[in-house]
Amino acid sequence: MSHHWIAVDRLIDGTGGPVRHEVAIGIEGTRLLDVVPTRSLGPGELVRHLPDSTMLPGLVDAHVHLLFTCDLDHDRTRRTFEEADDAALTTIGIRNAAEALLGGVTTVRDCGDTRGVVAAIRDAERDGWVTGPRILTAGAPLTTPSGHLNWCGNTATTDDQITAAVHRVADGGADLLKVMASGGTMTAESDPLGAQFSEDQLRLAVRTAHDRGLPVAAHAQNVASITSAVRAGVDTIEHGLWRDSSGRPAEPDDLVNLLTDASSTVVLTFAGIQRALVPATGHDDAERAAALAASPTGRLATDFRWARALLESGSPVVTASDAGVRFTPFRDFLDTVHCTTEALGCSPAEAVACATGHAARAIGLGDELGRVTPGMTADLTVLQGGTPDRFGQVVEVLRDGHTVVRDGALTPTRPPTAGPGGGPRPT
Repeated sequence: MSHHWIAVDRLIDGTGGPVRHEVAIGIEGTRLLDVVPTRSLGPGELVRHLPDSTMLPGLVDAHVHLLFTCDLDHDRTRRTFEEADDAALTTIGIRNAAEALLGGVTTVRDCGDTRGVVAAIRDAERDGWVTGPRILTAGAPLTTPSGHLNWCGNTATTDDQITAAVHRVADGGADLLKVMASGGTMTAESDPLGAQFSEDQLRLAVRTAHDRGLPVAAHAQNVASITSAVRAGVDTIEHGLWRDSSGRPAEPDDLVNLLTDASSTVVLTFAGIQRALVPATGHDDAERAAALAASPTGRLATDFRWARALLESGSPVVTASDAGVRFTPFRDFLDTVHCTTEALGCSPAEAVACATGHAARAIGLGDELGRVTPGMTADLTVLQGGTPDRFGQVVEVLRDGHTVVRDGALTPTRPPTAGPGGGPRPT
């Protein structure tokens, strides 16, 4: 099998290590062959030089909502979702998936399907019928009848109903289970500062899901729900807002102690409501006003003091976007990575690791994705320009060794060989 090299000015490899300069990345088929100094390549090597370039692993957005419309308020997003038929939702999902890819994201984990729409998009992408990132889907989230995202259609109250709901998700071909341990702001009838399930009920959901081979992601936005979810053995804590019953940030050391030796990883979501607190991300005055109204302290660094403590303790921290919610477009994932440096006080390379290497491990794909090291899948994102404090623009994206974005535009390269669902390709 032939191989080729891409030479770049800078490489951020997804491990959290320092930026490497003047290196070439070898690609053979769908795999990364090697990373070497550009000057070490011989004259006979096939090398493509990308000027003023920074290469990252393909970005991994571990928490998105492909069927949401990024509207200016939650009510409008919910109304569109509830009123749309499957065809309309499919169109929304395919467009959002393409936007994510254009933003350098090669893998997404969707956390809010309904009626198997995202699962169908996932399969169509896998079979080459649409161009987008690799998709993992949680199916419809498990929640209570008046709980957060009850409008996705998978509610339960009793133990028997919880077990049946988990099996519905597994039978529908989901890649993981999403359980709503707390309420959320997108569902007015729910309580973001309260728990929706008891610890025993969460344990039941986790045990049933694990028995079906599904990891569990728990939406949790307060101390009570996070504590129960961690003790129940969930795999990831989504959002993880460590807030007390009044909505104020709680004591960070308590969270560090809770997660020490636990099986759960925290997935922070820096959506538009957090990004807008960083002036460099370009949000307008109305968005900044909404961000300040939602912020407990008015500053990212103090809002996320608990997350900084986690990072400093050595716990893996993942950052994701929650793309699809209010003013959080899919193409702007680098704003979330930039937001990470502001909120966690870390270097750009460490922030990239939170959205690549750490994220891939948290969603069960760490042996394949998230790092630019030999043997890994050749998912790569190339940026051009930028400054030491600001990432450049996405100009090229490779998935499985194929260029799927070039000069900021989609370049489909994987024509389907069979019809959707594995049937004959239409003629």
